[in-house]
Amino acid sequence: MKNARKPAHKLCDNCRKTAKAAVEVVKMVKGKAGIIDLTYHKVIFILEGSVELLFKDEPDYQTEKGKMLFLPAGSQCSYYALEDSTVVFFRIQAPITLCRDLSLEDLYAKVKKKRKKAYNPEHNNLGELDMNPQIRQLVDNINQAIEHGLTCHYWLEIKVQEFFLLLKISYTREKIYEFLYLILSSDITFSEQIRLHWKKFQTAAELAAFLNLTTKKFTMQFTAVFGLTPYQWMLQERARSVLFEVKSTGKLFKEIAVENGFSSESSFTRFCRKEFNKTPTQIRLERLK
Repeated sequence: MKNARKPAHKLCDNCRKTAKAAVEVVKMVKGKAGIIDLTYHKVIFILEGSVELLFKDEPDYQTEKGKMLFLPAGSQCSYYALEDSTVVFFRIQAPITLCRDLSLEDLYAKVKKKRKKAYNPEHNNLGELDMNPQIRQLVDNINQAIEHGLTCHYWLEIKVQEFFLLLKISYTREKIYEFLYLILSSDITFSEQIRLHWKKFQTAAELAAFLNLTTKKFTMQFTAVFGLTPYQWMLQERARSVLFEVKSTGKLFKEIAVENGFSSESSFTRFCRKEFNKTPTQIRLERLK
């Protein structure tokens, strides 16, 4: 008599979660386009094919089989499949840890001190590395496991942690610095909180209160980390986000307004008039011409 009982992992809550898992495999059909959701940081692995990434304020970027890319939360990116492609996305939902002996703050301080010149990345929206054999094997194994129905959220989160450990073991500090450069600072915890939550708030004072800091202390810390005042940075990032989503997505304006922290659609429209001298409708119609 056959044992009809299901494997233990099939009964586990971690395998039945409906929320997005830490890892996603996407089969892209040649000519297909879409938006990459960057609510969280993402590492993208190109297992097969080639893809073009499109950014609002940077040249389009082509990447191909064997490459891995780091895209920071809060940026805006869409893609176009140049060939039939298999792409694996790691959604980074927890603070990045390389290992117990090397924090991102340590990496930033040590490499920055060693460099004679400031690092100028080739692209201001991503970091890129070639996958070495160890990481390629890790991602291939994850891809095969998912194809065979292994969807345990806990297991996938462990695999993401394993990736960062392999990154630390098998690449030089300089290469890791360049790969993660867009999020490195002297205070990673603070900067990560800013990138993850700033859209929820209209003012720096509201964001400071959320982080349990006085406005004065928040402003000093923010300026030291980002090189701009909170007002300057939030205005710049909100303008970038709004313009990208109005021009490059089909979202309702009400939805874009809510996601970018506006209290109403009318305040969203006033913002567009002030920053771009156009209404959201005018901006979108220009795209369609």
